Amino acid sequence: MKVLLRHFFPCPPVARWRRFEAMLKECLAQLGHEVSELEFVPELPPGPLGFDFRIYPHKTRQEVPDGDLFYKELHMQNLFTIDHLGWGPDHSGLQAPPDLNGIDAARAERFCDQLRQEFFATGRSKHLQPPLCAIDPALAPYLLAPLQLPTDDAVMRHATLGVLDYVNLLADWAERARVRVVFKLHPGAETPEIAEAVRRRAAMGRYVAVVGENIHALIAGATGVVVLTSGVGFESLIHGKPVATLGRCDYRWATFRARAEDLDAAFAYVSEYSPAQRQAAYNFIYFYYHHHAYLATEAAARDSTARLLEYLKKAVGVAEPT
Repeated sequence: MKVLLRHFFPCPPVARWRRFEAMLKECLAQLGHEVSELEFVPELPPGPLGFDFRIYPHKTRQEVPDGDLFYKELHMQNLFTIDHLGWGPDHSGLQAPPDLNGIDAARAERFCDQLRQEFFATGRSKHLQPPLCAIDPALAPYLLAPLQLPTDDAVMRHATLGVLDYVNLLADWAERARVRVVFKLHPGAETPEIAEAVRRRAAMGRYVAVVGENIHALIAGATGVVVLTSGVGFESLIHGKPVATLGRCDYRWATFRARAEDLDAAFAYVSEYSPAQRQAAYNFIYFYYHHHAYLATEAAARDSTARLLEYLKKAVGVAEPT
């Protein structure tokens, strides 16, 4: 079978995408397929003819009806998913809560503990962060509200609120409920309108702050985290923190799925978060890493490639001898 692999266009994280694409090519070659590569163009001009199967990065079946598989880096560096419908909440594997009954709870907890240790040892997140340092204790207790870019596909397609609406909703609620909300601007780029709005609300309000410290320090110091669809919510589950999601994200099944009018209930969820709920979140994270996604690192290459090969064997098939 002739397979067209559209590879990710050059941009800062492209080296990580190339590692996953190399895994894809290796597996497809093992299955006997003829793979041709072509750089992906976000504007989606018509693709070349003459291919039996097409694999796209960063898109979904809704956007590219003639695509057969879609892959994307999700939440963490080097953590990729691939699926026939798309990524995030479009992924066919997380349309409903996953069955976690087979997950070893002790192993899942140890795995999350190991990830947390790596967070604190390196300070690394998906996006560039400042060095780790202590958060001003005068801010505590607080809810963390990480900001996304208004142009983020996950916001535009899977959130009923825009980023500015999210800022004003949480700031209004913070003053009414007398609960501090700490905003962190997106580290990749600042949208002037959003940055100005957040700083204005922090200057005007008693219970609103904007802090630019390392995201892991902010998560560790938070009572809980409220996101639209940000991957910070996923990281926060690893930290053992309660998370409320106001948009549709693939990890929503391990969070309080809130609406704009539910912030009091979301705060109650955060305040009453139990050890059993924390363990369920650890189980979900373990499932995500070891059953749902593929970690494209050198250390995980053997396991990820073996699982990816089995997936592609079902999704693409084995080429018939010519």
